[in-house]
Amino acid sequence: MLIDPIVSIAWDVLKLVVIPVKRQFGYVMSSERYVQDLQKEVGKLAYEVERVHNAVEVARNNLQNVYSQVIEWQACAEKAFKDSQDLLGDSEMASKTCCYGTLPDPSCRCRFSRKAKDKIEVIQRLAREGSEFKDISFSGPAPGNVAAPTLARREGKDVVQLTTAMASTSSASTLTKVEDDRVFESRASIIRDIIDALADNRYGAVGVHGMGGVGKSTLLVDAERRIREERSFDLVAKADVSENPDIKRIQEEIAHALGLSEIEKKESVNLRAELLRRRLEEEERNKKKVLIILDNLWEGLDLKSVGIPCGHDNKAIGCKLLLTSRDRDILRREVGCDRDFLLGGLKEEEARRLFERMVGDKVRDDDYKPLVDEALHKCAGLPFLILAMAKRFKDADLPEWNDTLKQIEMCKNEGIGEAVNKMLRLSYDHLKGEEVKSLLRLCVIYGVSKPSLENLVRYAMGLGLFGEYSRIEDARNRLSSLIHTLQASSLLLDNEDADSFKLHDLVRQFVASVTSRDHPFLVLKDKDKSVTKLSKDNLTSCKAICFPYVDMKELPEELCCPELLIILLFTNSKSFKISDSYFNSMRKVMVLNLTGICLTLLSSLFQFLENLHTLCLDGCSLEDLAILGKLKGLEILSFVNSKIQRLPKEIGQLVKLRLLDVSCSPLEIIEPGVLGSLINLEELYMENSFHHWNTVEQTPSTSASLIELNNMKNLCTLHVSIPDPSVLPQDLNLENLNKYRIQIGNAWRWPSECKGSRTLELKLNPTSEVLGKGCIQSILGKTDNLFLDGLNGIEQSICELSSKGFPKLKHLHVQNSPSIHYILGWPSDSTFKTLESLILHNLINLEKICHSHISSKFFSTLKVARVMNCDKMEVLFPLSLISELPHLEEINVSECYLMREIVEAEKCGKVGLRNLHVLKLCDLPNIINFSTPGTAPSSGTSDGQVAFFNGQQVAFPSLERLDISGMDNIEMIWDNQVAEDSYHNLKVLCVHECSKLNS
Repeated sequence: MLIDPIVSIAWDVLKLVVIPVKRQFGYVMSSERYVQDLQKEVGKLAYEVERVHNAVEVARNNLQNVYSQVIEWQACAEKAFKDSQDLLGDSEMASKTCCYGTLPDPSCRCRFSRKAKDKIEVIQRLAREGSEFKDISFSGPAPGNVAAPTLARREGKDVVQLTTAMASTSSASTLTKVEDDRVFESRASIIRDIIDALADNRYGAVGVHGMGGVGKSTLLVDAERRIREERSFDLVAKADVSENPDIKRIQEEIAHALGLSEIEKKESVNLRAELLRRRLEEEERNKKKVLIILDNLWEGLDLKSVGIPCGHDNKAIGCKLLLTSRDRDILRREVGCDRDFLLGGLKEEEARRLFERMVGDKVRDDDYKPLVDEALHKCAGLPFLILAMAKRFKDADLPEWNDTLKQIEMCKNEGIGEAVNKMLRLSYDHLKGEEVKSLLRLCVIYGVSKPSLENLVRYAMGLGLFGEYSRIEDARNRLSSLIHTLQASSLLLDNEDADSFKLHDLVRQFVASVTSRDHPFLVLKDKDKSVTKLSKDNLTSCKAICFPYVDMKELPEELCCPELLIILLFTNSKSFKISDSYFNSMRKVMVLNLTGICLTLLSSLFQFLENLHTLCLDGCSLEDLAILGKLKGLEILSFVNSKIQRLPKEIGQLVKLRLLDVSCSPLEIIEPGVLGSLINLEELYMENSFHHWNTVEQTPSTSASLIELNNMKNLCTLHVSIPDPSVLPQDLNLENLNKYRIQIGNAWRWPSECKGSRTLELKLNPTSEVLGKGCIQSILGKTDNLFLDGLNGIEQSICELSSKGFPKLKHLHVQNSPSIHYILGWPSDSTFKTLESLILHNLINLEKICHSHISSKFFSTLKVARVMNCDKMEVLFPLSLISELPHLEEINVSECYLMREIVEAEKCGKVGLRNLHVLKLCDLPNIINFSTPGTAPSSGTSDGQVAFFNGQQVAFPSLERLDISGMDNIEMIWDNQVAEDSYHNLKVLCVHECSKLNS
């Protein structure tokens, strides 16, 4: 009996000891099973998390409220995932061994298994709770979602080891850069630029413009694909705007991409816009990055009416825009693009590759090769046209090839010609006003691929195209504005030179075809040798004729063109002849340009041209000009590059003349009083053409004097050379000049890169008083480009020369002036605030650029600094000034034998010129360091060598070219402290004649 209680007690003790030990032993032995169970349950929870998350996204996309318990469940599930990830990481510790690798570590395994058991229970509970959210259904992520964010993605981690499902999700979100051989190099570079611009916080709207058929929409497809691959935005929506925008459709396309299905329930455009606006503002509050792509804008689009949040200036707020248009002005002015890119035609090799890919081996056949070249030329690099032509040519024979090319040339409305016409017609019809179309016709009549802007002004004025503009300068500004409009619409193309433009053959042929009925004109090509073969009907109705350097020896004796308004004839043949009766039937002619012709007898040639307003005899050999005095209606007269010895008194009878251009070989004589009689003259160009000015006191006058210019009350533009400064009258009135190029003394011609409209060049002698004359002082303060040679007065700084300072000066060149000790003496509010280039040459007494250290931004716009042969200069810039030069791009210092450093730092401070591209230092024997402040960190090395650039103090992140020569004291260019980003753009390094340089 006693034994039963003892057994019972022993059994209870045994249970208390053995069962826990068994459980703990089970934890140790079953740790791998716990790992598998945990991964399995995490997978189940991952399914529920994804289902709930997608349902929540659909609700939020449609501006619906989500139940608070769902939000709480998501937070708990997110924490469970985090803990599970950490725990599975601990499973690696549990797999470690002890006893020199012979046994598992029981304590690690036991701890892991206990935690895994508890976590499995938590995850199972969360999965059950998630499955109970039956009222939330998953309908797929919004099409605009670049990637539906998972819990792991929101945490910035990949839970690739949790489950197979989680692994596949994370691998789908891996960033990849796909190189697509369908995208040509020229397009790929623009796509990269677009993506970079969209990533730049300075730009809210980025645009692409180009002529029809150039591939803007295709570029957007490739750009959108790349943006989605790189996941630079959370949401991407795209809509096609088109020529006649349908706001409802645009709203639906954007809403569809955002998953905003509720918009379909709204009929009102305004209610749709409000719903879309609220949705986009919600994304901004959630710090989502949204990109909206609007393709094919033909006019300004009111973003507010669509539902895109914007300010009063129609600038998008809270999202970024990517836009395309044929018209650059639409992008810049109507929708506020901060950055825009021109998409031109394919490069020649790209166009050929695309064409050959479509047509096949036929292009290498000897019979077809010439036609391939002609076809590609006519396609102008337009992918649309290349593809259309290639499809037509693929199975065509030689006659069909020739016929198709002829269709394009003749702009026939059939086949390829119809496609070209349709493409260009859209842009042409979109031009607003007859004025801009008249200018486009004039560009076509001009007959050259790169028309001269100045000649267009003179022709347009002669034809009265800008009759409402009373002054030539106003008409010139208007013409520039219209050219800008045509360039923006891609009917005129930008040229390499920013001030010029091009006209493509496709546009020329199209304009000729669509305007031939109401405005018939004729532009002869080189192969059209004989104008006499033209039908009389064509000539009778013709209003304009152009002979653009046609290879002809002479014109027919007379052409019957009674309606002709403009004749342009350009030739390089000195033997080319025009009969005296050539213009007899052309009494309506208003504009006549004869270029490169020898005209000895003018007496009968122009006798019937009573309506002539513009006469350009450029590059001609001319003798007696007296007959021109009978052309009383003449307003514009030009002799550019012609050979003329005398300007007779009869020219003074042209009292309606508004522009006279005698920029020709040196005139020997201008009859006294001729210039003074031209009282309506607005523009006078005679630079380097006439040097024999009479002084006012000289009697009797044998030639013109400058004081005659005072009679020209309307004169606003003057180009003139005055070799002898003594003939300059004290009371010459130059106050009203807006544009001028005045050379006094034997000054050299200003460098071509300086394109300012107000240039003054002075070559002085020690006794000259020109700078003190009122006429010079009246223009000195508004000069753009100033060249000074030979200053040797009492002034020690340049700023002392003008009582008004130099508030407009952009380019300053000073040389051979021993009196100059400083450029900027005592700072004033109006000195050098717009200066872009500073060139100093052979100033033997120049000590410093600035008399004293200044903190104001007196040189804040400076881009180029060149200093040569200034032997007293020891330092180029003080450090205090360097910080005020954010735009400096070039430093060039040579043959300054006392120069000891480029930047003088008063104390320890870093020299940073972030935009410096070119640094050239030559023959500076005393220089050791670029900058050597007294308290700077050591710029030497362990062996005692001194580095020219101290890595802790000097940084030029944009430097592309470094030239160093003739600097014998330099031991080392860089020290070991140079940061990689300080010179990572360096492309050219030239070092020579530095005898101590070791590295």
